[in-house]
Amino acid sequence: MHLGEGIRVAFDSLRAYKLRTFLTVLGNIVAVTSVIAVVSLIDGMDLFVREEIADEGSNVLTLRRIDELEALTNFERFLESIHNPDITMDDYRSLREADLRNVDRLAVLSTSMARVEAGGRAVNEMRVEGWTSDYPSFRDADLSEGRHFNHFEQRNSRAVAVVGSEVVEKVLRGQDALGKTVRVNGRHLEVIGVLEEQKGILGNNPNLVVITPLGGFLKIFGARRSLDVRLRVGEIAALEEARDEVRMHMRIRHHLGPGDADDFAVTSSERIVELWKGISQAIFTALVALVSISLVIGGVVIMNIMLVSVTERTREVGTRKALGARRIDILWQFLVESVVLSMTGGFLGIVLGFGLASLVSVVSPLPYAIQPWSIIAALLVTFAVGIFFGIYPANRAAKLDPVEALRSE
Repeated sequence: MHLGEGIRVAFDSLRAYKLRTFLTVLGNIVAVTSVIAVVSLIDGMDLFVREEIADEGSNVLTLRRIDELEALTNFERFLESIHNPDITMDDYRSLREADLRNVDRLAVLSTSMARVEAGGRAVNEMRVEGWTSDYPSFRDADLSEGRHFNHFEQRNSRAVAVVGSEVVEKVLRGQDALGKTVRVNGRHLEVIGVLEEQKGILGNNPNLVVITPLGGFLKIFGARRSLDVRLRVGEIAALEEARDEVRMHMRIRHHLGPGDADDFAVTSSERIVELWKGISQAIFTALVALVSISLVIGGVVIMNIMLVSVTERTREVGTRKALGARRIDILWQFLVESVVLSMTGGFLGIVLGFGLASLVSVVSPLPYAIQPWSIIAALLVTFAVGIFFGIYPANRAAKLDPVEALRSE
């Protein structure tokens, strides 16, 4: 039997039992869909994380009291760091006055959640950021209208604000925002700029934000809080050298001895990328285990259905052998049918995987990221499953005695 004829006979058999065929290949469909969709999701999140890091700047260091990521990587060290002293404006001024050769710009940030209202409309839990005037160099702060606050307004703690696009829609009723006043925890701030609309992820909405000079922010939320100091490094190659400079300066300032641990944290965006790589690899490893189980189950189902098919078609096999079909012809026929059955599930899984990946890109900011290797791998694996689990039923059919086969009812 030629390959084309074997495939045609296999599809005729599959069409004759549509529901049974679908239920048979369901395990393969789930496994392949999982591979395509999860690989796309991981790659999409990887691209998104890297784009967000690029927006913030891979050459940016952050001096903070605690490294929150240590709660995931070194929980004991994280618990110890809870007692670290606050990072203050004096620390910021000290760094500005220090001779840090590799740092060309600094800014200070503090954040909190607050009730923001205007004209009877309010959002109870909105992100409020207090910055020094250099903040456009450290965050995505493109404006759709208006301007950023300047050094004079920062130094004098002027009651001004730059707001996200949804603040205009939800609080200011979509009116011309410039010159309007919003109240943050009861304090009036004049809107001088509106940020361009941005995409969020995992429930985070970057368009619901109010940015105000740090001095005014501290008047609203209180001055007894730790600050984050952002430091921009001139050359990315000098990032580690700059980190060492900042650490040495802060250790001297905090009077730490040679054997004392740092009572502060100096982090960079690369730490987030490294953490994400570890998470994505763990997800992918778990996926491989789950997909393997699905494929084994799907293969066992295919083998059982093929054994049933051999039993149902015993007279057909006997007739073909009586008419001169060789053992290899019978073996080939049932093996091709098993492979076609398995790969049908693979193709359906690929189509569903593409659909899920497209859906994710529509409802989230994650980009559409299908890796060609995942498609090739899915097809090769389903082909292998069809061969492996189809050999036994095909061999059993090929060994049927034509006389006994023709006697069967």
